[in-house]
Amino acid sequence: MSVAMVSAAHDRHAPVAVENGVGTGALVLVCDHASHFIPAQYAGLGLADEDRQRHIGWDIGALELSRQLSQRLDAPLLHTTLSRLLLDVNRQPDAHDAIVGVSEDIAIPGNHALGAEERALRCDWIYRPYHAAIETLIAQRIADARPVGVVAVHSFTPLYRGQLRPWQIGVLSQRDRRMADAVLDGLRGDNELLVGDNQPYAPTDGVYHTLERHAEAHGLPCVMLEVRNDLIRNTPGQAAWADRLAPLLQHAFESAIRKQGAVPQP
Repeated sequence: MSVAMVSAAHDRHAPVAVENGVGTGALVLVCDHASHFIPAQYAGLGLADEDRQRHIGWDIGALELSRQLSQRLDAPLLHTTLSRLLLDVNRQPDAHDAIVGVSEDIAIPGNHALGAEERALRCDWIYRPYHAAIETLIAQRIADARPVGVVAVHSFTPLYRGQLRPWQIGVLSQRDRRMADAVLDGLRGDNELLVGDNQPYAPTDGVYHTLERHAEAHGLPCVMLEVRNDLIRNTPGQAAWADRLAPLLQHAFESAIRKQGAVPQP
């Protein structure tokens, strides 16, 4: 892919969208892997349409679940508009898996042998504006003396590298477990659910960058949700999970605020 093509794509497609930016709720929602869109200049990174629309390209159902939560919580929502195959905004831009040459069992031809200049262009086009938008919104809310918590919404595939994943939902946290523990307690009250605590992913897998940068680094309550994507592929499933999660998240945030002094420091 030529630098000219990257620059052209950069000029025509904003990498971040903000929905309900004036929401009055205390929580800010982020959806790092909301889209499988790849601008035409990239020729699909050499992938077939069906592969780009698999979980390797985005978190299936996560954006619509985020939108449902945004409505119920009156929460601002910030999300990507581009596939993580171009650049994963939930990684440090110099991380080995920020731009992957192989995802699960599929080679990504358009990401092979990328030069430093193109990597830098993708970072400037995608990563920097996305995180700047999150920083700006949170900073304004803090300046307005409003309480702020951050929730990252993701989804995961039921089958990964031949291994079944039995959890319906995973709740991820790092040093600050204030919100996570409350959400876990609420979910585990349903005996029909198998709930993962830092499963099927954990911050040690490098998946916590957005929350680490925008929440934990500033002492803001936060939690990352991973919902199994077969449960939120359609509107009824998304609505059902939003109905389940919204009150738990609100309660968890209020509980976290009461425990404000209990945040472990780096």
